[in-house]
Amino acid sequence: MAAQPLRVFILNPVLRDVDERRASQRRQALLELSKTIPSDVKLEFRDLDRGAETVESYYDEYVGVADMVEKAVEAEKDGVDAVVINCFMNPALEGLRELLEIPVVGAGEAALYLASMLADNFSVLDPDPPPRSYTHKLVSALGLTHKLRSVRYLRLGVAGLCEDFDETLNKMITEALKAVEEDGAHAIVLGCTGMRGYAMKISEGVKPYGVPVIEPLSAAIAMATLLVRLGLGQSRLSYPKPSEKRRVA
Repeated sequence: MAAQPLRVFILNPVLRDVDERRASQRRQALLELSKTIPSDVKLEFRDLDRGAETVESYYDEYVGVADMVEKAVEAEKDGVDAVVINCFMNPALEGLRELLEIPVVGAGEAALYLASMLADNFSVLDPDPPPRSYTHKLVSALGLTHKLRSVRYLRLGVAGLCEDFDETLNKMITEALKAVEEDGAHAIVLGCTGMRGYAMKISEGVKPYGVPVIEPLSAAIAMATLLVRLGLGQSRLSYPKPSEKRRVA
């Protein structure tokens, strides 16, 4: 009998994309992602029915949290082995770690910690302009401020990442090179999982410097898979189970 695949549930904390062009680009990026994972790993994707079309603020995050919880709980009951939150901001990460028995990994957290392992410092390519960027707060919360060399702002917004592929790619490569040449970055972290389709080209752009480019969703999937294989999960001392009480969301 063949071994059962390792099932990783990819929770997209956004509404299903109604723009067919953006949806097509997203499907293509996810198809390419599926080709890079081990043959014994199965990715299962789910969008929200209630939430925001993009997550670019704490309000966007909070609007979708209740639906995220419902879908993650359903997935665990269905037998998935791990949950990955497909967003750099890691919405609902702490709550889901409290609630679920299986490992829960946030894309932003995985990417930033991976960067800190691979390099003395790193820069982040952020799709949003200041002050809408939350990168500095996230890096600080993870205890990595001392390793953050810079945040390079693309000023496109998450939705803008899909507007013009070539123009957006050129801007990303330009900012990545500036991060290395001007800011002294030793690694580049893509500050949005919506940048997945650009990752390989950006890597080629900075290849002469030998600088790793870390794509958050790939990092999170790899981390989730590793945790399952090692039999590890979140600590119950750090993430105790919620107490029994009446809750309405």
